[in-house]
Amino acid sequence: MATTAATELPIYRLDVDTYHRLAEAGALDGMGVELLEGLLFDKDSSREDPIHRIDVGSYQRMVATGALDGKRIELLNGLLVEMSPKSADHVVVVNALMRHFEAAPLWMQVQDPIEASWDSEPEPDLALASRKPPRGRLLRTALLVIEVAVSSHQADRNEKATLYANADIPIYWLVDVPARSVEVRTQPDSDCYAKCAIYHVGELVPSPLEEVADLDVADLFADVDS
Repeated sequence: MATTAATELPIYRLDVDTYHRLAEAGALDGMGVELLEGLLFDKDSSREDPIHRIDVGSYQRMVATGALDGKRIELLNGLLVEMSPKSADHVVVVNALMRHFEAAPLWMQVQDPIEASWDSEPEPDLALASRKPPRGRLLRTALLVIEVAVSSHQADRNEKATLYANADIPIYWLVDVPARSVEVRTQPDSDCYAKCAIYHVGELVPSPLEEVADLDVADLFADVDS
């Protein structure tokens, strides 16, 4: 039996205890699933890929049970996906970005989820929106999202770029820590960004906001060790 979906994403595998906690809390009611090798499979499915795709409502119910507390996962394309560990360099760069945008007259959230589509709830490292979401709701779009990639480049350049474009987020920055560069994607269409400009050490990334200065790439990576 195939236990990998047609994706290169690092799929998270549930243990039996977590599965039982989710089931007992009612979070799996109506899904018609069973646990096989750590993955949720649709029962009696004849599809080539029988792995169950989760919608954001089901995912939020699963999160609300507390069974996923402490697990670094996010929902991408209906799948529970492992998030990369936060290295020291990752933390340094995220904090540098927070300081850079702290004067922006916008709603800022850091490493919090966005309800980007019916089956995806990514958690960008930084998001700037025109206003905070309504009480009890998540952001569904933003003016700018930023992902800091130490080892997560594949998902950030592919699945997440597609999700953010589909959510009509006009600007997506991918900060490539090993390459010491910032990839700026603009002009979203139905499934991708039409333009991508790459800025390196010695260059300035144009600010998307009048109230915020251009970003000096050298300054962004000044405290990165590796």
